[in-house]
Amino acid sequence: MGYGVHHSINPESTEGVWSVSPSAAATASTSDTARTSKHTSNGAANAGKDGAAGTSADAPSGKQSAKKPALQSVGIALGVMEALADAPELSLSELARRVGVAKSTAHRTCAVLTDAGMLTRTSSGRYRLGLRLIELGQLATSRTSVGSHALPLLVDVRAALGETVQIGVPDGADIVYVERVEGNRALRYHSENSRRSPVHRSSGGKVLAAFVPGVLEARLRVGLRPYTGYTIVVPDVLRSELDKIRERGYARSVDETEISMSSLAVPVRSSPDGPVVAAISMVGPTSRVIGDSESSNVTTLQAASRKLSELLELGDYRLPRRHPTS
Repeated sequence: MGYGVHHSINPESTEGVWSVSPSAAATASTSDTARTSKHTSNGAANAGKDGAAGTSADAPSGKQSAKKPALQSVGIALGVMEALADAPELSLSELARRVGVAKSTAHRTCAVLTDAGMLTRTSSGRYRLGLRLIELGQLATSRTSVGSHALPLLVDVRAALGETVQIGVPDGADIVYVERVEGNRALRYHSENSRRSPVHRSSGGKVLAAFVPGVLEARLRVGLRPYTGYTIVVPDVLRSELDKIRERGYARSVDETEISMSSLAVPVRSSPDGPVVAAISMVGPTSRVIGDSESSNVTTLQAASRKLSELLELGDYRLPRRHPTS
């Protein structure tokens, strides 16, 4: 369904036992030689049982033990992709160092991921994220029902504001933007991953930290890294800022992620009187977002937020389940 600007956007309204065989004992004879053999075999069997007992404390069964290498391989693969999320491309040695594995292990992992399309190997032998991840990302977004239900609304909000608008949900200490409509005027983020942001540097993140239990604590445990000279890095200052957000009902981020780029955000509730489950925000050049147009921008965002809350209450819109913050 679409929501026309003039109708819907209304500013008012993630057995090891040695099995030393007891055959020597079973075939024991009355001869001294056989008795000696039996004694030796039993001793070895007992030692084997002792060794098994020590092993079973760590791996109760052969099946559990067999699962561990597979789980470790998955963890290594995820580590490789996370490392490449932080850098455009990396050499095999760099990947091994960042993930904390041997170069041979990194090589095997990268080979499997490359065959699956998750990584691409450049002509110089370095690795970067593969195109298959783009396909999976698009599928993940579309299957949250965000695209089919919220997209028309965001398009209308973008038309009203002229800037990039987005919906973000909490994920631990970060905000993840599950849907975005780019502004009418060209706008490009400088950060490598513009879909995820630490909550302390963005307006949408601050809204979630202010209204969603556990989000602030999760971010404080990780730390308040500076991104510009304006990023809040002192816990007490952040707490004070969140108090102001609760009081005025919206958040600002002025040059805190990138210089000359700012954003405004308002909370989205599960129903008009329900808990906050998301944030809707606009982002653009500071001169167009903050200042004389700030009040009208916030009013438009608040109208969109009310419409989203209505959709949530009616069941016409579903947000992805957020990850635990602890």
